[in-house]
Amino acid sequence: MYSKILFLGMLFSTLFCGTTHAQQTSILSAPEGWVGEVIPFPLSFAESIPFTGFEELRFAPGWADAESPQFWTYAFVWYIDMEAPMTVDVLSSSFNAYYDGLMGTNGNPEDTTSSGEVLAQTYTVFVPTEEGFSGKMRVYDAFHTLDYLTLNIVVQEMMCHDDKKQLIFCTISPKAFNDPVWTDFEQVEWTVECH
Repeated sequence: MYSKILFLGMLFSTLFCGTTHAQQTSILSAPEGWVGEVIPFPLSFAESIPFTGFEELRFAPGWADAESPQFWTYAFVWYIDMEAPMTVDVLSSSFNAYYDGLMGTNGNPEDTTSSGEVLAQTYTVFVPTEEGFSGKMRVYDAFHTLDYLTLNIVVQEMMCHDDKKQLIFCTISPKAFNDPVWTDFEQVEWTVECH
């Protein structure tokens, strides 16, 4: 269990050290202090997600501080080759695979949380909205609390028909949707134009 946590911590540090892969282009802008990363698909920790393209992430300055109102507050965009609109089923299965891979929740009964609870896989629920989707996710936090978190998610979808691309922009926080922390995301924007 502890070796897995150490490995995941090293993976997480590598993913979010603030550098970008040279072959990818940044399409998110964020205020100073929001660190980020660009990662190409397929993702090394979630190769079952069948997308082609890349993911770009931006983390609020307090995202790793459990005492901060910005704890676990971050945004990411999937800029992928996809002509069909996203569905609840595809989004849910992609999120589950993503966070199960990232957090190491593979259903091994020997793996437990800090409170001794057997690790369960990620569980997400999404509903369609006018701009995309809204959802909640119960996920194991392998990096900070070593316990479960419930994260709220807003997903905006944009189809880039000319380029046969799809932009899936996700904002995530454990805070309720009416919490002021959600206004922090107003400064995180995508810079690509879709036609």
